[in-house]
Amino acid sequence: MRARIGEILMKCNNPLTVIFAILAMSVLSGCASNGTILNSGTDEYVNDRSRAWNLTRTVGMNQLRDAEVPSDQIPSKLVAAADMGIDVFYLMGSQTLNMDFGDAFGLGLIGLLTKPDGHGERSTIVAWAPESEVEGRENVHLWLGDQIRNATIKAMDNLGIQGEAEFHNKLTDSMFNGTFVETRIKGVKADGTECGAYFKIHPENVSDEVKAIPDFIAESTSGYQVFAGDGVVYPQFQAYCLSDTTLDPYVEFIGEISKNLPETVFFYTRKAELNGKHLPPVVWDHGKALLFLTVKDDA
Repeated sequence: MRARIGEILMKCNNPLTVIFAILAMSVLSGCASNGTILNSGTDEYVNDRSRAWNLTRTVGMNQLRDAEVPSDQIPSKLVAAADMGIDVFYLMGSQTLNMDFGDAFGLGLIGLLTKPDGHGERSTIVAWAPESEVEGRENVHLWLGDQIRNATIKAMDNLGIQGEAEFHNKLTDSMFNGTFVETRIKGVKADGTECGAYFKIHPENVSDEVKAIPDFIAESTSGYQVFAGDGVVYPQFQAYCLSDTTLDPYVEFIGEISKNLPETVFFYTRKAELNGKHLPPVVWDHGKALLFLTVKDDA
């Protein structure tokens, strides 16, 4: 496998293909967390890690890892971009999702995130709720549900998707999953493409006390952490735009939703695959897809 990936790197002229092939060599996930709320020490930005890694770490997703990529394999425009972020429209271009990355990338990615309850296996919400935006801890889950619903509806309007919320912040009390609120939104494009989003938020995932939100998320701001590190009870988010041929509508939709989120709210999505096209795990940062990549020191 590694030899095959090396052969691709030698022959391929597409820099993003090179990056994604290298991603396939790196293990990104591990076992589930122990469910412990993070202490303040993990809120400091680690400079030799990606922004994606740093963001997920603040909400307890402490088993994700970056792939180290040699600096000469990263295109200069991406190196210059902040924190390895790819603009959503660039990610949809013919040089990325629309090209076939080959068996080495595909097979490597399929085996990348396979451990039970691993953080990399499920999509989730990476969120902090500013104290000034909510009326106490007991309302954080409702505030977050409202923010994601509003962002989704606005994205649908911007993309010409006709639809509405089927239900919103519906309270459910489950014997196995505890109490949570859930929202489902459905819509359809003019060409018949069905799109939608579903999210679920547990009140108990909200920190008991107000904390300092990490400065690289919101400077000099206090708020509540929405913990996402538990293997079973965690905030969930799913979005889709159904297509038989391409991931582009999905990328466009989730990227557009992320543009409309508050500055302290992000999405993490697991790997996606359709017809041999792959999207690696990313953090959606307000219109950009953040890669779990760091530049390897040549020294």
